Amino acid sequence: MKIIISPAKSFKKNEGIETEGLLFPEKTKILVDKFKKYSMNEMGNLNRTNDKLTEKAYYDYQEFDFENLDNPAIFAYDGLVFKQFDKKDFDDLGYLNDHVYIISALYGLLKPLTGMADYRLYFNNSDINLYEFWGDDLYKELYKDNDLIINLASKEYTKTIRPFLKKDDKFLSLSFKDDKDGKLRSYTAWMKQARGQMLKEIISKKIEDPEDIKKLVVNGYKYDPYNSTENEYVYIRSHS
Repeated sequence: MKIIISPAKSFKKNEGIETEGLLFPEKTKILVDKFKKYSMNEMGNLNRTNDKLTEKAYYDYQEFDFENLDNPAIFAYDGLVFKQFDKKDFDDLGYLNDHVYIISALYGLLKPLTGMADYRLYFNNSDINLYEFWGDDLYKELYKDNDLIINLASKEYTKTIRPFLKKDDKFLSLSFKDDKDGKLRSYTAWMKQARGQMLKEIISKKIEDPEDIKKLVVNGYKYDPYNSTENEYVYIRSHS
């Protein structure tokens, strides 16, 4: 069983954890070499960022060093999903590394202990079709062992996988919805927090059976059999 999650836009530095190499170094190099040639203005247009974020992105690419990618991916990102756990939550980093993938527009896929550098790049950028660039590379890596894939990623990132799914591929999405006055809605911030908590629960408890995932309660979200299907488990939190 493998879990896939989306990346974040902000980063933090972690020291003292041994990292491993990129899964797709050649393709990442093609992208880095391309963006190193961008002017500051072109970089801003690429990601539609403000001046401060554009400047950081520009220099991140200018200073990109493939020989010093030493920030472990799972602890390098600093978004809402990743704020739900830290190193002390995982007593078996090897197990964590074997069961999680982070989908990235620049790196393709990152395992938790893959070394990385800060970057900014979206699949829905203004200049290059990255879905086409990556093709079925990510799909083939994820399904090389015919594993069950637990999807905790957003639609933007699962679009790198879904077009290539075959009939017998096991792809299970986990969704989180809030029941307010009898209406089910998904709230982005709460959903991201729940995804991070769910990842922590599954990995720290070394859960391998989807039936056991149904038993988990995170942030008040409980499995709802009436709204769930074979390919999507829906967790609902009531506000009544």
